[in-house]
Amino acid sequence: MASTNKTANLGLNSWVGTDKPTRTDFVEDNAIIDSAVSTHTGNSSIHLTAEEKSRVSSPVSIRQYVGTGSAGLTISFDFAPKLVLVQRLDYPTVTGNATCFGVITQSYGGTLGLELSSKSLTVRSTSMSQGQSGFNDLEAQYVAVAFR
Repeated sequence: MASTNKTANLGLNSWVGTDKPTRTDFVEDNAIIDSAVSTHTGNSSIHLTAEEKSRVSSPVSIRQYVGTGSAGLTISFDFAPKLVLVQRLDYPTVTGNATCFGVITQSYGGTLGLELSSKSLTVRSTSMSQGQSGFNDLEAQYVAVAFR
């Protein structure tokens, strides 16, 4: 027999001493619980997807590298960055007429000497006369910060 009382939220059986529970009562309660849990865990507006969780838990990846002076050096990331910032470490952001800082995005391109493709950043040396320090100058130290 169903219980005399029901719980406030899910309407589960809340038996009193004189009630006589049956197997059907338990089966119905389990179905109510299963439905409530399934609805809750399947609600994407209150739960993060695996991709969203990775963005929240590891929003950036920082790579330091030393320039090789070659035509291009590729730096790989574990994800496809939306934005990457690159800074030469031994120079200030701006030195004389040259900038030693670069930015690039997947959608809009960016600074001369940087190329972003899927999960990799290619850095190139450029002439100081172009107003840009190279991002792969021989033995220069750099940091690249990639954002998910």
